[in-house]
Amino acid sequence: MTSRQTYRAAVVQTLAVLGDLDTNIRLLREYTGEAVRQGASLVVFPECMNTGYLFDSVEHCRALAEPVDGRFAQAMSELARRHGIHIASGFTELDRDENKVFNSGLLFDARGELVLQYQKQFLATHDQNWFEVGERGCPVVETELGRLGLLICFDGRIPEIARCLALSGADVIVDMANFFAMDQAEMWVPARAYENGVWFVAATKAGVERSIYYPGGSMIVAPDGDVRARVPYDVHGVVSAEIVLGDARRKDWPSGGQRFADRRPGAYAALSRRFDETDAGRRLATPLVPERSLGKLAAVQAHATSGAPDHGLAALEMASHAGKLGVDIVVLPQFVSSATWSPAGVDAEADARHAPECIRRASEIAREYQCVVVLPLLERQGSELSSNAVVLGADGAVLGRQRQVHVEPEMRAFCAAGNEFTVFDTPYGRLGVLLGYDGMFPESARALALAGADVIAWPCTLRHPRDRALLAVPKAEDNRVYVVCANRTDAPYPGGSFVIPPSGFPHWEVDREAPPVRRHGAVMPMHANLALSRQKYMIPKVDMLRNRITSTYGPIVATPTR
Repeated sequence: MTSRQTYRAAVVQTLAVLGDLDTNIRLLREYTGEAVRQGASLVVFPECMNTGYLFDSVEHCRALAEPVDGRFAQAMSELARRHGIHIASGFTELDRDENKVFNSGLLFDARGELVLQYQKQFLATHDQNWFEVGERGCPVVETELGRLGLLICFDGRIPEIARCLALSGADVIVDMANFFAMDQAEMWVPARAYENGVWFVAATKAGVERSIYYPGGSMIVAPDGDVRARVPYDVHGVVSAEIVLGDARRKDWPSGGQRFADRRPGAYAALSRRFDETDAGRRLATPLVPERSLGKLAAVQAHATSGAPDHGLAALEMASHAGKLGVDIVVLPQFVSSATWSPAGVDAEADARHAPECIRRASEIAREYQCVVVLPLLERQGSELSSNAVVLGADGAVLGRQRQVHVEPEMRAFCAAGNEFTVFDTPYGRLGVLLGYDGMFPESARALALAGADVIAWPCTLRHPRDRALLAVPKAEDNRVYVVCANRTDAPYPGGSFVIPPSGFPHWEVDREAPPVRRHGAVMPMHANLALSRQKYMIPKVDMLRNRITSTYGPIVATPTR
């Protein structure tokens, strides 16, 4: 099928009336008419538009639910055929064959045919009162508007769902939502678009349904994470934007490298395992003593500079100061002994020769202050040069090394990649490390969380503002771990090191909650309660690891074809 390369998509922000099918069909018709007036070829409505959402009981939900050939779906089909457009909507589905009710999404094409049916996988607390877990996986359909995939609201909080859709070829992900909390729209919709390099067309409700307040947050987001159109909060209406399919088919990061071609599926095996088969599944029931579960984490924003060719020893003095202040886990930036954020082969060899002295000095600091030090270095081990995080224990001994798994494209000619992610036991919790480019791939942090990490250190060289704004916080919240982001001050996006708690920040604007500090030598600390990392609930009954449907994650661990 030949796809149109550009077209307009529209999102509708409205409020379904609970139990009033006639009114909900009227809303469908009126807003479709407005979207068509704006020139839209794809129109997206919110979640559960045929019924409303806050039901009295399972029986009430079942009484209102419709089969996919019911009146609301027939109205969608007729409108799609009449206007020659694609229409998607959230839909409370009665599956008569299975005798189940699903929170579903339907997509009708310009002929009025049902071409895609999705069932929500990651059920919010209320969802679990009424709906079954989706059984249709992550389907994608080829249409004249490109390859389209569907997800529903909370599905966007599980990185694997959007990832599977994108890896299955989706150019556009249609999100039918009932956003309760605005970080779901303002952070996670752009984050999932940016991670995967796809268009997101997200429609949600606005208004009050019984005890639920829907603020809004309908938006259309480009593959680079830029919000191209949005409906204001607390407003009913339609906005539209132009979709350019080519923007979703170029999978390069804004600052270089490839979102998909640079993935390392062999390192993601844990993502397809059942939760009880993972280290996290075995360890989460381990009791903690509250008085012994509090530690202090810090990103030390210091590294070698061209003006002081000491190969990182001055940076280690800042680590020493952090130890004096009682920091338990000290994380330094990527290539700490290098005077450049992007060392070439000759630079890397010189830095590697000085690695033993850096390790010796960091070991003294760790032993003196009984702290754990994450020391990112270029090292030569036998015939191989590699980017490693040397993890030094509180006694000064080397606990181990995490070799960088995803190596920056410009360094692959001389820098050997690792093949797996490791978690280290420390007196201050279980520690995992992402090095530089590793942090651009959501699978990396998920693999560490499933390996039982309480804290993830991310020594990095940030290259774009959105790397900090859209990739850092989801690592913490998606996995319910602390993330210590230690960035270089000479990076293309300099400084801004910070620590993110497992529940994220009160507000989704990262620069407001953690204003980026550019100062060389800054220490960014946070007290950490490990108990927050040892339970993975986002809200009651919604577990960020346990509720994943791993049987649908085949595209993530499959060996890619090039």
